[in-house]
Amino acid sequence: MRHPKTLVSLALAGLCLSATMANAVEIKISTLLPNQSQWMQDMRAAGKVIEARTDGRVKLKFYGGGVQGTESAVLRKIRIGQLDGGTFAPTDFMKQNTAVNIYGLPFVFENWEEMRYVRDKMDPLLKAGFDELNYVTFGFVGSFSIVLSNVPISNHADMKGKKVWLPQGDTISYEAMKRLQLSPVALPVTDVLTGLQTGLLDIAAIPPEVAVALQWHTRVKYFTDMPVAYAMSFLAINKRKFDKLSADDQGVLTEVLTEVYKKIDLAAPQESENAMQALTKIGIQKVAPDPGQFSELQATMGESNKAMATEGIFPLDLYQQMQAYLTEYRNRSAAVANGQ
Repeated sequence: MRHPKTLVSLALAGLCLSATMANAVEIKISTLLPNQSQWMQDMRAAGKVIEARTDGRVKLKFYGGGVQGTESAVLRKIRIGQLDGGTFAPTDFMKQNTAVNIYGLPFVFENWEEMRYVRDKMDPLLKAGFDELNYVTFGFVGSFSIVLSNVPISNHADMKGKKVWLPQGDTISYEAMKRLQLSPVALPVTDVLTGLQTGLLDIAAIPPEVAVALQWHTRVKYFTDMPVAYAMSFLAINKRKFDKLSADDQGVLTEVLTEVYKKIDLAAPQESENAMQALTKIGIQKVAPDPGQFSELQATMGESNKAMATEGIFPLDLYQQMQAYLTEYRNRSAAVANGQ
């Protein structure tokens, strides 16, 4: 027979555990990425770390595969309290935080190195914009979009007359396609696979690793090895739910998620390369762009980008600042290459 003091201790422990469970804050997060994706694996692992370090006071619950609907539906559910956060692209906040669109301008960045140089200087400015919208973010993850298609695309002319995917609500991509005289078909991300399958779409641009995760590669025959635009995503949690955590628990959540996002972001160049190699291994043909094609498109889109900045689609001063950093980086790189 157990000693009465032991029974009392067990009862008190049970009460403490029940109190912890009752006071636990569950943060419900939606993403379009499939449950088996590397991002989901990383985030679920992070969730376990957060739960352990907060003694069960903070729990993350993930809804993968777009089961909660499109990003606009997710934002609506966050506003009414059905969800607390989600993964988003800049276009999902295009009107509320115009600055976040700046990285996604087409044919601006030529390589990973200059992208990283600019981001190291400008990421804090973009993050501040979400603070003002009462969202907490934990860093940005990005990769270069490439063209996926059912016919070889090696130049601008090859794209004319083809049905090109336009992310729904993406004003920047629409203006770019209009400038390039292309034929956009606006669809949410969730409908692109079906669009490629049924012939509603001929071309879609997306990072190769995302294409593999979303299975788009199963419906195309070619990919063009040229960076079209830098596609960025981020996790945003409503500050209303974040503020329900104690200061210590907020610190744990922020530390763990920031570290995970940094890890994913730094791995992006290799993940992109691995995905392109995987595409070729399963028979999708790699197409090289015509010589000088990137420079030509860069010059064409430079005029369009300036026009969009002037129209207020994104801040003109921020665009000029980004261009100044790019010039600074390219001048330094040229000097090093010339042995100066």
